[in-house]
Amino acid sequence: MNSAALLNMVVLTLTNPAEAARRLLAMRFGPDVLWLAFFLAVILNALVQSLSGFVLPLINPEVQQLAEPVSRTLFVSVAAILISIVIFLLVGRVLGGSGSFNDFMTLVVWLQILQIAGQAIVLVSVSVLPFLFLPASLAMLVLSLYITLHFINEAHEFKSLGKSFLVILVSGLVAIPFVLWLSPV
Repeated sequence: MNSAALLNMVVLTLTNPAEAARRLLAMRFGPDVLWLAFFLAVILNALVQSLSGFVLPLINPEVQQLAEPVSRTLFVSVAAILISIVIFLLVGRVLGGSGSFNDFMTLVVWLQILQIAGQAIVLVSVSVLPFLFLPASLAMLVLSLYITLHFINEAHEFKSLGKSFLVILVSGLVAIPFVLWLSPV
């Protein structure tokens, strides 16, 4: 995929996430490509998290983040992405979905990479205009939810965003113990 095709896929994901999901799923990436993309997302996420630990306190001294070792950040990223993939897959299957592990790995990793890019943009933006942090973060959260709804709907072939929302809701409830386990004490 060249840079123009990549940019087109980013724009399509933001404007028509259902069509972007169909196109991504049609590419049928092999396990080698998926795992490479997965670990790229993990490493990029760790870099952005580390960067935010340096940038946010400079913008607002009241925001003090505990510096975590990179190894912990990498572990949490791996666990969070894998847990998301498995829970979306299993909960969707219970509700009659037909998605596969590779389908969800493709879509969740793509969404993760977009979120990392979004976080980087937010960090750069708030270093210039600090008051944008909350609105930009909330906008990114809403957009991520919107895209995730469509991605789950396409991967499981639900034909219903309501079922996709139910997958997200139940997945969130199932994931709570894992989130607590991954959170710092």
